[in-house]
This record gives sequence, structure tokens and C-alpha cells, in this order.
Amino acid sequence: MTDRPTLIPKPIEAGPARKVLHALITIVGWLLFLYWWWIVFHRVSGQEVRFTALFIVISLAIIVLVTLAWAWHNLRIFKRRGARQHNRDTQADFSHDGVGRNVVYPVGGIDLKTAPVVRVRFIEGEKRYELVRSVPRMSEGPTPVGPTPGSNA
Repeated sequence: MTDRPTLIPKPIEAGPARKVLHALITIVGWLLFLYWWWIVFHRVSGQEVRFTALFIVISLAIIVLVTLAWAWHNLRIFKRRGARQHNRDTQADFSHDGVGRNVVYPVGGIDLKTAPVVRVRFIEGEKRYELVRSVPRMSEGPTPVGPTPGSNA
């Protein structure tokens, strides 16, 4: 096997001093975190701590039970239908865009994916794709709707 050049640079590894600095910052951060929790535990009552712990335990139990129920449901489907052999056939509908406008494509079976320039226009509630020979100049573009910035209109 030949070694091919790669465009991905090797990762930069921190030197020993930087690693020590990162370790110190991490230790100080954890100490600060523990200190702040120590303050919280001394400001709240035992009843509040018990309520919070109970809430966390109940939440965990509910999450685990819902996950188990979902896995059991999927296993029932698998046992009833068997393993999937292929993907479902779907039909993509490109006649409307995401907000419901009609989409109009150029006539003639020209492939928009390989066209050098495609202009998209919004005209009378429609989205129109048009092939253009070159990139239009700014003066050839659509006229803005409403007042332009800097005008007194």
C-alpha cells in the first residue's frame, strides 16, 4: 500500500506546560462547582433536598419505563412483520415548495442540477426556476418591492 498525501493536517498536541495549565483549570472548576453545591445544600431545607432527589428518581424511572415500552413495542412489530427487506417506496412531490407556493420549472427536460446558472424568481405566488446563460448584473435583477434604504418614501 502506498502512502498518499492527505489534505487533513495532523492534530496539534499541547505541550506539557499547557497540559498542566488545563489540568489546574479543570481542578479549580470542579472545586468551585462543589463549593457552590455546598452553599446550596446549606441554604435549603432537608425537605427540599428530599423532594428534589425524589423528583430525580421518579423522572429516571419514568424515562427508563418509557424507553423499555418503546423497545418492547418495536420488538412486537419486528416479530409480527419480520425484518425489513427494503426501504418503502416514496414519491417526492416538487410541485410545491415548503411554504405551499407552486413551483414552475423550465420546459424541455433541462437538468437544473448541472446548469451553470439558475435564477429563482417569485412571481405572483409562484416560484419559477429559470436557466440563465450568465450571471446577471445587479442592474438586471428584479426591482425591489417597497422603499429602498435611504429613500424618503
